[in-house]
Amino acid sequence: MNPLLQILQQALVDNLAPKKSDLLQRGAIGVFVVALTVALSFIALLFLAVAFYSWMTPSIAPPLAALATAGSALVICLIAMAITYVALKPEPDIPSQPDTDQITEIMSTVASMAGEEFGKTAESNPKTTLLLAGIAGLVAGKYLK
Repeated sequence: MNPLLQILQQALVDNLAPKKSDLLQRGAIGVFVVALTVALSFIALLFLAVAFYSWMTPSIAPPLAALATAGSALVICLIAMAITYVALKPEPDIPSQPDTDQITEIMSTVASMAGEEFGKTAESNPKTTLLLAGIAGLVAGKYLK
């Protein structure tokens, strides 16, 4: 029965033991550091607020000192939120424009293809081509004055 218990124990260890890759361990460490930083920052801000209240109490009435402390904390929070919003604001997507070299290459390819086609048509029908060129020149001259 001893080998059966060893196999069962190994199966439990293999299935229940946390298997974390190096990346997940780094992620867990990062989450822990962020959580620790947030907790310590909260404690520090709490003590800062108490110190500010204690500093203001001899100068003004305690309710006004509490109001000034809360107002200061709210202003600091609003400034922090504004900075965070500006820092994390997504940049607008700028549509990518094709390169001018690429456009020039496409236009030259199209122009050469059109030139070849018009050249073949002009060779096979020279009289029609001459007549159309003359009409086009007459129309262009009339409207481009």
